[in-house]
Amino acid sequence: MRYITRAAAALIFVPLFLALLFMMPLEFCISSWHLWRADATTAGRVISSQQKSHHGNSLSLIRYSYTVSGRSFESDRVRAGWISNKGYEAGGGDLAESLSAGSEVAVRYDSAHPEFALLEYGWPKWSVGFSLVVWGLLLGGHFFDLTDLRPDSHFWFGLTRGACLLGFVIIALLPPTVEPRRALPLLGAWLVFSAMAGLYGRLRYPRQS
Repeated sequence: MRYITRAAAALIFVPLFLALLFMMPLEFCISSWHLWRADATTAGRVISSQQKSHHGNSLSLIRYSYTVSGRSFESDRVRAGWISNKGYEAGGGDLAESLSAGSEVAVRYDSAHPEFALLEYGWPKWSVGFSLVVWGLLLGGHFFDLTDLRPDSHFWFGLTRGACLLGFVIIALLPPTVEPRRALPLLGAWLVFSAMAGLYGRLRYPRQS
């Protein structure tokens, strides 16, 4: 009976652990590929727009049309990504709330395959923020000496803790889609957070002589 319980626990928690580690980074990679594909812009028009809510979270259900080189297309893809395009999240329905049937919108599309299009150009914030938090904690633990409970390197301690802080800020404060224009400010914020965390590490965990 004990082995059955352990096997059942492993079947539940191992996939969950792997999902925590890799699902959001995979989402980030897929959304980056989608952004790379969407290399052209055209004007489009909303056919239908609906905000759908569930337990305090929401998503945007939008269908729109656009024309490329005289050919007409329709799409319901709102954002880049694999799961984020259809998933619920805080603020995910704001775009649908601001649009109505007949509204004009800017459509980003793949010039080689115009049937692929996006309304919001950027990374899903959970793919960025959650990845930074989880991997920052994981790598931070790797550089932490558990025998005397102090970091092996204040430099790496600062960088990993700075990544965690930045991840929390992205999740808590940024809109659902992180636009590429925010990349440099976010990099600057990471460096500032890393410097603050590194300084805290030096004060909190001074090196032993």
